Amino acid sequence: MGPSNGRKLFRSVAFIAIVACAICACAKDKDKQDSSEIRFTSRTELVLIPAIVTDKSGAHVSGLKKEDFTVRENGSERNIATFEEITTDPKRLSHPRNPNEYSNFLGGGESTRRITLIVLDLLNTPYMDQANARMQLLKYLTQSMDQREPTGLFTLTRSGIRVVHDFTTDPRVLVAALHKVKGDAAKTVDSPEEVEGITGTASPDGSAGVDPAAVQTEADSLRTMMEDAELNFQSFQQRLAITYTLEGMQQVAQALGGFPGRKALIWAGGGFPFSVSDNTMQLAPAGRDSLADVLPMYEHTWQLLNNAQIALYPLDVKGLQLITPTASIRNPGANYSRNMSWRQMDTQATLETFASATGGRAYFNSNDLVKGFRQAVHDSSQYYMLGYYLDRSNPKPGWRKLAVKVKRDHVEVRARSGFFVTNATVDPATSHDSDISSALQSPLDYTALPLVVRWDTVEASKEPGKKRVRYIVNLAADPTLIDVADNNHVKLDFVAQAKTPEGKQVGHPAGKTVDLHPTPEHVAEVREKGLSYIGALDLAPGEYNVRFVVRDDLSGRVGSVAAPLKVQ
Repeated sequence: MGPSNGRKLFRSVAFIAIVACAICACAKDKDKQDSSEIRFTSRTELVLIPAIVTDKSGAHVSGLKKEDFTVRENGSERNIATFEEITTDPKRLSHPRNPNEYSNFLGGGESTRRITLIVLDLLNTPYMDQANARMQLLKYLTQSMDQREPTGLFTLTRSGIRVVHDFTTDPRVLVAALHKVKGDAAKTVDSPEEVEGITGTASPDGSAGVDPAAVQTEADSLRTMMEDAELNFQSFQQRLAITYTLEGMQQVAQALGGFPGRKALIWAGGGFPFSVSDNTMQLAPAGRDSLADVLPMYEHTWQLLNNAQIALYPLDVKGLQLITPTASIRNPGANYSRNMSWRQMDTQATLETFASATGGRAYFNSNDLVKGFRQAVHDSSQYYMLGYYLDRSNPKPGWRKLAVKVKRDHVEVRARSGFFVTNATVDPATSHDSDISSALQSPLDYTALPLVVRWDTVEASKEPGKKRVRYIVNLAADPTLIDVADNNHVKLDFVAQAKTPEGKQVGHPAGKTVDLHPTPEHVAEVREKGLSYIGALDLAPGEYNVRFVVRDDLSGRVGSVAAPLKVQ
């Protein structure tokens, strides 16, 4: 790669940040926040609520006005500040392509696009049920998918979220990609009932003359030790499954955060590796690892899903379930059926809680799940977007219950049932490091900040055997990047990380934190033309994949994009 040194750079504001190979500023230590009270910043937080209104037949009700709606938070009515009736457009999405430019946003006109994302959760699905998941999805793609509908297909495994195919309107492409998906034979979380089925049979040869009571005592002790070890391992595996699942949800939310409007996320799997009751997470068997440190991650996941306006449609791919023991359970025990019945109800209740909290629907205990795929698409075709400002007089963190009603008889309103308020909600600094780390590691482009990256000049490096490759990151014009109430404050992190084609990290992340209070003249220029950043990487000859991340530290929004690079 060797573009001309005389190539004209992007137009940028006077306070452009130019860095050669600085160590990433994102490694700063952050003071822990007091979880008993929220620390508000000077910015105003707008709570957006997509609301679907249907009649008794399930048809969308149109023509409603702002005055027809009431919104309550924790029982108190809120003033609706923004209101819009939205009819979405299922037209094709496309990346704007220019030579040597890489972008994280999709074009397609001014109207709100309808977007559906399907995640096959192979991590939390028994291996035998994964075949049914693929069969149900293939049935939907071949028989029911609207060929105008932009649909993406991802998987979740022990390796994290993976892109099977990016958004496309051609179901044949998704069918071909789905045929290449391999199942995951490793079962991440064993059921307590299978642990219950472990039995010891003390019948060793040559036991004549040994006190039977002593043999039974030793057998019972050995059995207790085995069961205890199994439950400890189960708790460890559950922690991994919870972490991978929440990380996957967070990455999907960040990838969809830049698209306007309501998005449907179909989560097809065998259930979640935790229980949720009244939005409180039940994480482990009593007396074992409480996994309390996962709770902030759980709440942050809800925050990102809400910010991205994602409605979750959990589909239990296990189909109609029987509670009779299978041949693999050698000794199911007297309580097997009761425990399995309870576990099935608990799984279904958790799916319904996730769906209700995000404004989606749950589908389970059926051998025909195509209805769930179709309903998710239909729901996003028409809805109302309501917005009100977060009450700053209530600094208490936790779950805020929402209730949306319409002053009209014989209609059904479906909207998310609440949202979490955490320190990260109103003080994005609390999730600074994790946001950047997630964006660097994720295979998905984060879209909350639209950006375009272009490779620039290549020259000799001061480091022997390396070349210095300059790049330009261009942020689109966005007035929300500037906090006018804080003396025109702008604070952005720019980070770049190079990896080999095999995924091995090369060196440390390079970048810079831009923390400025520009003059009114420069503010006007940013609002009109955007902002550019010039950086550089020192790399040996070879091929790389470079992930660029930009984080707005005042709002917590993140944009990222990957760009291939060949250094000669």
